[in-house]
Amino acid sequence: MSINTIICDWNGTLIEYPDERPVLENAARDVFRASFPFHPFRMARILKARRELEELYERGRSNAEADFIRALFRIYNERIIEGVPVSVILRSIEKYARKRQTQDKLEHRVLRPLRECHKSGKTTGIFSAGYGYGIERILAVAGYAECFDFIEADKLKANRGEAIGFGLDIYKRKPEFLLKLLQDRNMDARNVAYLGDSEDDEGCFEIVGYPVAAFLAKDELKQRFALKYKAFVPKDEKDLANYLKGV
Repeated sequence: MSINTIICDWNGTLIEYPDERPVLENAARDVFRASFPFHPFRMARILKARRELEELYERGRSNAEADFIRALFRIYNERIIEGVPVSVILRSIEKYARKRQTQDKLEHRVLRPLRECHKSGKTTGIFSAGYGYGIERILAVAGYAECFDFIEADKLKANRGEAIGFGLDIYKRKPEFLLKLLQDRNMDARNVAYLGDSEDDEGCFEIVGYPVAAFLAKDELKQRFALKYKAFVPKDEKDLANYLKGV
């Protein structure tokens, strides 16, 4: 084996949350509190958004998950986040990162082996459609900030100190962005291990030399990843650590 670079997905791989819905919900609550009592129109807009979100959740993801996620982000961005001072959003993210509930969702069975691989000289990174600053802060609170050489993820878009919305550029375009990431960082895909958990990671498995199914992936997906991409499916933390080390 010649793994010299390890790239991980975030949601469903390094943290139990399958998507960024908890981040969005937390930000919405803090924006609502910050709007009282001087921004009644913003408060009314948020209450209206809550009704739209309830309707969206009732309909569920169905078979069009991409449409569900994009609709989710659209409501939060257009009805809640847009026009809010960036400082309010950043304070909210800091609080969210420090919550016990958030920290308890971290997948230490992957993070601990990654830390050891990083110490041994391997390049380690995160590649995600999640919110990059939130990922950074959660890892910093947990003591993993120095374990990653890079974090490539979506950003909060802003203009003149006011938020426009959380980006959703990488979602459903991961292979395209991964190829660019590898090219920009002069990485040989044949020596890269990629850890992922969902259908959104399948295109990345086709690119790298060492696809790995995350512990949190559904069993049927693990089987498909193994059959279709010859992905490694670790039994436990030690098994994953040995594989990444090339043992």
